[in-house]
Amino acid sequence: MARGRTTLVVVLTSLVGAAAVACSGAPAPSSTLGPVPDDIADHLSVQVDQGRTQYAAREIVLAVTNDSDETMTLLSGALDADGFGPSHPTKENRTPALRPGTTRDVYVELGEAECAGFPAGPEEPVPDAAPSATITLARGEFDDLGPAADVVVAEVGDPGGHLARNHAVDCATAAVAAGASLAVDADIPVETRGGELTALVTLRIDPVDGGPGVTIDRIAGTTIMNNPDPDGEETGWTGSALDGQRSGSITLPVVPARCDAHAVGEDKRGTFLPVTASVDGVTQHVIYVPMPDSARADLFAFIADSCDWPE
Repeated sequence: MARGRTTLVVVLTSLVGAAAVACSGAPAPSSTLGPVPDDIADHLSVQVDQGRTQYAAREIVLAVTNDSDETMTLLSGALDADGFGPSHPTKENRTPALRPGTTRDVYVELGEAECAGFPAGPEEPVPDAAPSATITLARGEFDDLGPAADVVVAEVGDPGGHLARNHAVDCATAAVAAGASLAVDADIPVETRGGELTALVTLRIDPVDGGPGVTIDRIAGTTIMNNPDPDGEETGWTGSALDGQRSGSITLPVVPARCDAHAVGEDKRGTFLPVTASVDGVTQHVIYVPMPDSARADLFAFIADSCDWPE
């Protein structure tokens, strides 16, 4: 990633014990703890993480590790990363103790991706420089805290490539949306094809007047649904399976990808259609089209019936 860098300050207000003091009328206690040591940045490391449950909300974690001998409280976090606008916290009331040798988290929703100046295409961008973070800390924990201080961690790790992936998905989603609106139907009917129960998932494609041309090239299978008649080794839908898009909709015949109940019970992303599209002939990064809640319920019920689960 390259170009403008925007500092994103996430203020997580620390009012530990203040409400109880206000209600009792007692004077606020004053801490005897001193300020955060000047060299504390040398003993902190920050890493970006993101779980599957966080993908749809574009929430990331700034995992802060304390390798010093100081017990501190994590009050706020800030991310400076190429290609993203201002973000904001998703869990504002967390003020965890950051004891020696431990790791605690700040939760941040990424701001809007800045796509101008980044090449379009299926590849995820490579940043010119590692992101940095500003972490706000105070010595102590619970209701005994010293003064807060901002500490800059110059290089934030992202071994999972979460920022690059989010940026690529965001920009591809915006490029596709400029030419077409994609939506999954609210209902999923079921019929028997070749003696096998088959669900029919319909993706609607509504072109945007004056927008670029959008062509659906592939819809991949997921952890819980697949194409009953794949083309060769393809596990999703390609070629003639996507012909319906010319009339504004694609109906996908679907069978369960697996029948172990925990696969559905623990599903995080299996109901998002992974769509690869071209915009004015340029192939984009895969994007993910969610199902409405009613369609998700239909799909789960279909899998239960197809896999002959007990009532």
